[in-house]
Amino acid sequence: MKPAFGCGWCGWSLTLGLLLVGPTVTGAAVTLKIATLAPEGSAWMRTLEALKTDIAAATSNEVRLRLYPGGVMGEEKDVLVKIQAGQLDGAGFLGNGIARICPEANALMLPLVFENFEEVDAALRELSPYLEDRCAANGYIALGWTEVGFSYLFSTREIATLEDFRKARVWCIPNEPMLLELFRQAGVHSIPVPVADVLTALQTGMIDTVYAPPLAAITMQWTGRVRYRTDLRLAYSFGGLFVSRSSWSRIAPPHQQRIRQLAAQRVAELTARVRKDNEEALQVMARQGIRTVAVPDAEVKRFGEISTRTRQSLVGKLVPADAMEKVEAFLRRWRTSARRTMP
Repeated sequence: MKPAFGCGWCGWSLTLGLLLVGPTVTGAAVTLKIATLAPEGSAWMRTLEALKTDIAAATSNEVRLRLYPGGVMGEEKDVLVKIQAGQLDGAGFLGNGIARICPEANALMLPLVFENFEEVDAALRELSPYLEDRCAANGYIALGWTEVGFSYLFSTREIATLEDFRKARVWCIPNEPMLLELFRQAGVHSIPVPVADVLTALQTGMIDTVYAPPLAAITMQWTGRVRYRTDLRLAYSFGGLFVSRSSWSRIAPPHQQRIRQLAAQRVAELTARVRKDNEEALQVMARQGIRTVAVPDAEVKRFGEISTRTRQSLVGKLVPADAMEKVEAFLRRWRTSARRTMP
């Protein structure tokens, strides 16, 4: 499986809309209507089906899920509008949705923040309570965080240096502020193309370079039109499953506690599956003949400097300052500790 997908890197979004409909009396039976862009049979839907069974059993059918796959409840922006209008009560978001519910999460998804999964996992362990507090302050209960993964550059040409990158015809998601600022800082000319039209743009030569988590690139059939993968983890992205705080209050407290536990467990299983699928996708690409391009250490440093300027320029705009400070403080502690334990 793999996500549809989001955040700056969130052309990849899957929207899981969570709608609570039923009596407003706490303890009365409640139906949770869940919509998602994920198609039937996908890992996302298998996870939701398992959660549906879990919740029904754990609450003796006092809380039930009704699932709507395939985007029938609309895109993230549509779901947000419906939540604000009281027509829906919650959602699972990646990208624009999560940025509105929890803009602090953007601090973890800016370009080149994390170097590896160890850093990611440690950061989420430490910062999840903070993110969940910010969600609550904005009127949402976070039931779990889901992995999208690291995005890489895929291209018809070798990209190992900043100069190579500047010569490429680079795709960007239209009106995506995080990426537009990164490309501006890097001196890269990008070409906005809707996700649905990227394959055609690759086929016609309008663009020659795209970015995505590995499985997403395969799923969208982009890897059939590229020859190289740049071995630089551009950004990590993730999302979350949310329910509005007012709707959450309709559920009896004992059921709330159990639903939290069940959702966290199933989302953790999904994250493990997503990570495994992305690793397998890289192996598939290698067998298909897509070459991995190493980035010299000096160029990694240059890309890192651009990333730093990008993050600084977005603080207070796309990313709250206190969130960026918490992420940077964590990384300083983590990397200092890692250096101390190196043989």
